[in-house]
Amino acid sequence: MSRFEWSFKFFSKEGVKFLALELVIVFLGVYGAFLFQNYSENQRIRSEQNKILIGLKEDLEYFRIFFPGYAGDDQVKEWRVLFQEGEYPQYFEWRFIQPQYDYRAIEYALEADARVIDYELNSGIAEVYQELKKLEYVEDLITQIAMEYHYLPGDLKEKSEGELLHQQNFLNFKLFTERMADRSGIMNRIAEMSDLFLPEINAQFGKKELKNLELQLIDKYLNPENEAVLDASIPPLLEFFPNLTEEEIRNFVRIKGS
Repeated sequence: MSRFEWSFKFFSKEGVKFLALELVIVFLGVYGAFLFQNYSENQRIRSEQNKILIGLKEDLEYFRIFFPGYAGDDQVKEWRVLFQEGEYPQYFEWRFIQPQYDYRAIEYALEADARVIDYELNSGIAEVYQELKKLEYVEDLITQIAMEYHYLPGDLKEKSEGELLHQQNFLNFKLFTERMADRSGIMNRIAEMSDLFLPEINAQFGKKELKNLELQLIDKYLNPENEAVLDASIPPLLEFFPNLTEEEIRNFVRIKGS
C-alpha cells in the first residue's frame, strides 16, 4: 500500500473513529490514575490529620484539666507571706527533671503539612508550644535555685558561717518564690489557651467518635478506688466533658481492682 493510500485510509471516517477511541481510552486511563492518586493522597492526609487531632486533644485536655491544680497559686501566696515574716521552708525538694510534660503531639503538629493542619489552628498550637518552652525554662531555673539550698545542722545555725548560709537561703527563697509565681502564671495561661482551642479540635470529630475519645481519656486518667471516689469525680467530669452523660461515664470507667 502506497503512502498516499495509507494516509487516505487513516483519515477516512473509520480511521478517525479508531483514533478518537484510542485517545478516549488513553485519556480515561490517565484521568482514572489521577483520580485514584488524588483519592489516595486525600485518604493519607485525612488519616494523618485524624492522628494529629487525637494527639492534640489528649495533650490539651491534660493541660486544661490538670495544670490549674499543678500551678500552686495558693502555695505561692503562702510563701510570700512566709518571706515577709523572715522565714523560709526547706525548698530544696522542688526539682524538675525535664521533660516534665508530654507535648510530642504538639511538636508533630507544628511540623505537619499545611494541608493537614490549617493556619489558624497551627498558630494557636504554636502559642501553646511557646508557653510550654517557657515553662521548661522556668522549671530549670527553679531547679538551679533549689540545688543552692544549704542544709543547716542545729549546731551550725548559731555560728557566723551558719548565719551567712541562712541569709543565702533566705535571699534564694525570694528568687525561688518569684520563679514559682512565674511557673504558676504560665501553667494557668496554658490551661486557658487549651480550653480556648479545644472546641475547634472537637468540631473535627463526629459525635460518636468524640464521645469515645473523651471516655478513653477519662478512663486513662481516672482510676477510682471505690464508688465514692467515682461519685465525687462525676460532677467535674460532666463540666469538662458536656458531651457525655453520667450514665456513659459510669458504664465506661472501671473501679480499681474490679
